Amino acid sequence: MRILTCMLALAGALPLPLAGQVRYSVTFGATGGTALLRDRIFQDIEVTQTIAPTVILGASVPVSRRERAGLEVALGFAGSRIEESGFPTTDGPGFRTLSVTFGVEGPLFSQFTYHGAAGLMKYLADDEEGIFRQGGPLLLVLAGGVDYHLPIRGPVGLVARIRYDYQRFSTDELRATGFTGTQDVHRIGLGLGLEYPRP
Repeated sequence: MRILTCMLALAGALPLPLAGQVRYSVTFGATGGTALLRDRIFQDIEVTQTIAPTVILGASVPVSRRERAGLEVALGFAGSRIEESGFPTTDGPGFRTLSVTFGVEGPLFSQFTYHGAAGLMKYLADDEEGIFRQGGPLLLVLAGGVDYHLPIRGPVGLVARIRYDYQRFSTDELRATGFTGTQDVHRIGLGLGLEYPRP
């Protein structure tokens, strides 16, 4: 709520013609990704992440006749699974991801628009155990995606979104136990959103 309040305050501080062109959005979807950890200590070990229900709040303003710049705040709820050679797969710690990204969007063709952004993502562990024993990391994230604006009437627009993001994952606990490298993590999200006012 504090972040949304800041976005509203920012809109209020904009010059009146520009403030009137602020577009707000909320998106509900799900995000899946590649392994958080894949290595070999005494045996092969892999920590994977489960599909995460995700909600995204956004606000954007026009910066040219075609492009808009904006902020997106995304919160996801995920879990982890630990696969270790010679042992049954077990549930790992649950966690939330909170990301704040700044980006640009513009038209591609027809009802499609592109989205490119960069920002920060914080891992918030439900319990400080396993790879999150010393807390969750704050990581740089690069993101991109495509939106399809459904051709409906009315002041509120309906949009289908696909989002991709990339990060290099590690935690203090992993580094303390000898994992000096990082794991490339790729995530894909699908969602359905509402925009006001519609494009």
